[in-house]
Amino acid sequence: MERIPVIDCDVHQTGSFAEYIAESWRRVRSPGNMPWPGALGHSVLRPDAVPPGGGTPGSDPAYLIHHLLEGEQIDWAILTGESLQANTHSNAHFALAYAKGYNDWLIEKWLSFDPRFKGSMMVAPQDIPGSVREVERVGDHPDIVQIVMSSSLTNLLGKPYYWPLFEVAEAKGLPIAIHPGAEGAGITRPTAAGYPSYYSEWHTMLPTGYMTHLISLVCEGVFEKFPKLRIVMIEGGVAWAAPLMWRFDKNWKGLRSEVPWLKRPPSEYIKECVRFTTQPIEEPDSLDKLLAMYDEIDAYNTVMFSSDYPHWDFDSPLAAFRGFPEDLKRRILYENAKELYKIGE
Repeated sequence: MERIPVIDCDVHQTGSFAEYIAESWRRVRSPGNMPWPGALGHSVLRPDAVPPGGGTPGSDPAYLIHHLLEGEQIDWAILTGESLQANTHSNAHFALAYAKGYNDWLIEKWLSFDPRFKGSMMVAPQDIPGSVREVERVGDHPDIVQIVMSSSLTNLLGKPYYWPLFEVAEAKGLPIAIHPGAEGAGITRPTAAGYPSYYSEWHTMLPTGYMTHLISLVCEGVFEKFPKLRIVMIEGGVAWAAPLMWRFDKNWKGLRSEVPWLKRPPSEYIKECVRFTTQPIEEPDSLDKLLAMYDEIDAYNTVMFSSDYPHWDFDSPLAAFRGFPEDLKRRILYENAKELYKIGE
């Protein structure tokens, strides 16, 4: 069969970029991002991804190309970094300086290395005016394709507090992505009810934060105010979105007078304006169950492939989606991301 091109929407390049951060902030440290005991017994990074010359997995652009892009037959990689715990720091000035340093490092070391690398620029949700200025500074770079923030925000994402960032993102055609990893660090809470005891708890609970942000975005009228804005939910799972939309639409029918600015059922806004990445993909005991759930969320238009390289629960595009209809597989592996990020053939 004809080979399907692949756009990987979650690749974690790593490495130190301290020299890119303003000197006055280099001694400040980000809070840790592990609010549970080290239950894995090892790093979340794959040991087989260590570059031949040593260093952290994901830190060598040439080896990342060899190991991931060439080894897994991936055509483009959306780089999402490994440093979002700065989004949870209590010092907003440091968070913005950190984001600026990261963005300069991303552009100089990675985006200039190979055209198959596309970048997710970082902002500091603690400082929205400063983040708007940062988007104005680097958001027009041709290989910057989205804005990324931690999903562990201190305000629900739909709040008007974030709207100036949404306005500049929409104007520049940059989706806004949220990604987990810093829940419970710094000024944030790991869950709605407190701290988990185990990594497996935290990993399983991650979608609950995404649910709250998604409901907030719709109820606050973000997609009416910014109809061209697109939100990407990375590494938060997918299957939960269907029952959430069922419940959301039901409640909207009975309570629509409370949110009169919503002109359509919530599920329609979500399917039009939100994208989900696959890893960690849910794995029910029957492929038919997964396909039925994907049909409920219009995965043909809303779901994009992600490998989560070089993390331990990496998904290979060569192994994923076996048994999926070829047209749906092509949309997930390539077409949806191509349309969103305007890259590819």
